[in-house]
Amino acid sequence: MNQLLQILKRNLYILVFLLLETLSLVLYFRNNQQPSARLYDMAAGLKGAFLSIGGDVRTKAVLKAENEALQEENAWLRACLETSRIPLWHLSDTVMDSLYSQRFIFLEARVVHATLNLANNYFVLDAGSSQGVEAGMGVVSPHGIVGIVDKVSEHFCSVLPVLHSQSLVSVRLADLGYSGSLSWPGVRYDEALLSDIPSHARIRIGEEVITSGLSAVYPGGIPVGYVEEVVSKEGEDFYRLKIKFSEDYHRIRNVYIVKDLYKEELESCRQVSGQI
Repeated sequence: MNQLLQILKRNLYILVFLLLETLSLVLYFRNNQQPSARLYDMAAGLKGAFLSIGGDVRTKAVLKAENEALQEENAWLRACLETSRIPLWHLSDTVMDSLYSQRFIFLEARVVHATLNLANNYFVLDAGSSQGVEAGMGVVSPHGIVGIVDKVSEHFCSVLPVLHSQSLVSVRLADLGYSGSLSWPGVRYDEALLSDIPSHARIRIGEEVITSGLSAVYPGGIPVGYVEEVVSKEGEDFYRLKIKFSEDYHRIRNVYIVKDLYKEELESCRQVSGQI
């Protein structure tokens, strides 16, 4: 108690000054309308700024939850597409009928790391073996193809993207139907090269390029890009086409890992065929 009294005694003049200053400011703003209005506006502005910051934080949390819900719904919708199912034929009353069985399912994931300026780029996703991810699975985005799962840990996986020197994807021209091989020449992150298109095909600049569905990696019909330029020389038997990717890999965040439920059966048939 004595120490408190000593502190008050030493700072008595400062305390009296602050008290009188506060009283003067209160009387000034109370009896002068314009400064009082400015003070009110300033206080309201500060309050609004703090409320806005709090609102932004809450909005981001809500948007994150909504985005995750939409990604789950999109994965379910992709699995419902006809290209994700396989027809099962059966004979009933001498009439051939067809049902559809689920072939592809989609697991949602996010890109947590990516490189774009290397000859052999790679992506890292926040999904691993605990979510059912296995090496060899395809990866797609809302706007196109991404790559193939390379290595898997419990909670993460690395992806060999289409922006890789060893990437080779079976694709086709959406309108003409010709299939070819898509590779990345390693120059620009937004362009690829499509080869093995016969030279008698009437190529149209701007034609859409999609996955062919001839592998167990991607379902058919997934967007890849569009024809930007014919780069083959005259007299060659096959075209080489410059393709503009439909996905902007600089901005890619949400992706889907493609699981083929018939992959083992398909691979066993290929192995048997290779032995004949």
